[in-house]
Amino acid sequence: MKLYHGTDNPDFKLKPIKEGAGYHPGAGPVEFLGASFSDSKEVAGSYGKIIIQKEFTPENPKKFRSLEALKNDIFKTFGLPTSGQNLGAYYRDISDSYKAKLLAEGYDAVIFQKGLKRSTDEKISMTVIPLL
Repeated sequence: MKLYHGTDNPDFKLKPIKEGAGYHPGAGPVEFLGASFSDSKEVAGSYGKIIIQKEFTPENPKKFRSLEALKNDIFKTFGLPTSGQNLGAYYRDISDSYKAKLLAEGYDAVIFQKGLKRSTDEKISMTVIPLL
């Protein structure tokens, strides 16, 4: 399947996320799972002018209704951060553990539905995060 990632970073490289990259503002630990791809070039373009196209067909994806459902599953599994805790470090740690859990269960990606980021258009597309 053709998937698209939008970015404004000309040096963007597809690699494991270490410091978070804000692929989904407000996504918390989800941004540390990896680069997000859309099955819609238009939706990917709402995240940046540079569109990266990749071929990837998940064989056993973990499916969620929404970004919020994925985020809630991560917090259900590992708990919410405590007051005063370094959020970036906590999100990275639980994201790494969640990814390891999904890989051990045989999943190769997570999938959820997502609309456009910066538009009043309500176009919905599939978001895929390959578990590299």
